[in-house]
Amino acid sequence: MLGTCRKIPSGLNEFQNFRLFECAVKDDDPLVDAVVEKLYRMMKEFDASRAEDTVELIVDRDATAGSKFRVLLADLWPRQPASSVAA
Repeated sequence: MLGTCRKIPSGLNEFQNFRLFECAVKDDDPLVDAVVEKLYRMMKEFDASRAEDTVELIVDRDATAGSKFRVLLADLWPRQPASSVAA
């Protein structure tokens, strides 16, 4: 749908906006593939060993996979202090 753009309905709260975005992304397989590919590359560049271990846990559906993945993502993208956010 190149060239067409819809405005997100006004009146939605932050959670509803997120859910709308989440559903739209999940429904677009090429977009999901691009996001996963980019994330995988970034993880490998950041810490190849941890990335490989984490991916292996996810593929194996290991019970610790989610927590290990969240920790890796937190290290990859540390939160910025609120004072450093541009106004």
